[in-house]
Amino acid sequence: MNFDIVDTRRFFRNRFAYYVVNKDSHGTGVRDGAPLTLRDLCRILESDSEPFPRRYDPDMRKLCNHEYLTWFREERTYGDVARLLSRLLAAEDGLLPHPGGRWVHGVLKGDRLSDFWLRSDEEIEITLADLE
Repeated sequence: MNFDIVDTRRFFRNRFAYYVVNKDSHGTGVRDGAPLTLRDLCRILESDSEPFPRRYDPDMRKLCNHEYLTWFREERTYGDVARLLSRLLAAEDGLLPHPGGRWVHGVLKGDRLSDFWLRSDEEIEITLADLE
């Protein structure tokens, strides 16, 4: 399925808002007609340089926890949000330890995500099965 970038960003915002409230990266309660998960959208938008809307700053504060001031130092992009979410999802999946310390700074200053942070749900399931 190919969606234009405007729709893709809208799907991302929908799933982002849903994730912040429900901690569900699959977006099972989002009814926008797209079969994409939050992880899928993070893969698509990891390099997107479009500014992320400021109206989501309260949600970003929740997401970044104690390191939220790092987020507010400059204008951020969809790609920045995608990388932060991918890091959190990797921790939830058990692929990385839960973030602590200066994790927001580390993710935002990194050039690109490690590949396994952005694997599809099916690839994650296979990886987790291999770890067991």
